[in-house]
Amino acid sequence: MPYIGRYHASPTDSVRELIHVLISIPAPRHRAALALWFLSLVAVPSMAAENGLSNFPYGAQTTYAAYLPAPGKTSFYGYALYVDANSVRDDDGDRIPGLSVEALAVAPRVVHTWSTQWAGFDLSTGGVVQGVALKVDAGDDSFKNTGGTLLAIEPLHLSRSFGKWRFLAGPLFYFPLGPYEAGALDNTTQNHRSIAYELNSTWTPTPNVDFSLNGTVEFKGKNKTTDYQSGDQASLTYGLGYRPFADKRWDLGVSGYFTDGLQDDKIDGERVPGGGRTRKFAIGPKLVFWMSPAAAIVVQYHQESSVRNGSDNNLLWLECAFPIFD
Repeated sequence: MPYIGRYHASPTDSVRELIHVLISIPAPRHRAALALWFLSLVAVPSMAAENGLSNFPYGAQTTYAAYLPAPGKTSFYGYALYVDANSVRDDDGDRIPGLSVEALAVAPRVVHTWSTQWAGFDLSTGGVVQGVALKVDAGDDSFKNTGGTLLAIEPLHLSRSFGKWRFLAGPLFYFPLGPYEAGALDNTTQNHRSIAYELNSTWTPTPNVDFSLNGTVEFKGKNKTTDYQSGDQASLTYGLGYRPFADKRWDLGVSGYFTDGLQDDKIDGERVPGGGRTRKFAIGPKLVFWMSPAAAIVVQYHQESSVRNGSDNNLLWLECAFPIFD
């Protein structure tokens, strides 16, 4: 089933380098570029920022990731994510002072699997709408905003089982939602389109064990308001579940993700200082309660580490799936 703290330190060399570069940029582009860079460091996955962040929600698809509704069926998937950052890291992994962020993102999703198959593959179509409530503290200033983040279209996913393995693959098209203001720290949207291609696999060696992997590459468009080009991003999400009790409705496990930028970010065609590539690793516990074979509630917690060019987050996920229109 596929979907911030305070600190004090001295400025890093990366921040000083960026400030020196920005001094030479005429206003208001100077203010916009500085704000974009700061915001990029505090954004949550799939929420709102530039500088290597992804529209695709790595970390969400950890439970039976290769499974969608059965042919002729439609399912609702709900994702809620609370993010609390305990630090913000630069390109060297050092803390950047003066920033604090809290965010709550919500993303309802509907997927339908068509009755017709192609070469033994199930065919599924779906869509997601996402919104976020965001609070950013920057020094003595505080910014709050609530609004739309993105619309995602899943035109066609193919899935098929091979013995104890099931695979799913397909593209996702992301479109920004909500207003965007250059230079604002509390934008709720990244203001650029992107295309992601995912390949999921789920292995069920026994009825009590499931292991899922989601590999995704996202190709990002340019923010035309700021001329900021985020580099493409790759991610690997994983989840392991085990049903240890006689009551097979309970599923315990671990989950997490790794993500890394494939290209440097650019603004006005020039590489941003440090490259802006976001890199993170996360792991944490996962609990699933199965109401039926096609309906479940997932609670998982992820703690990030080895962070570069991003916020060092603690993430609490609440996810659900259940059939509709039966």
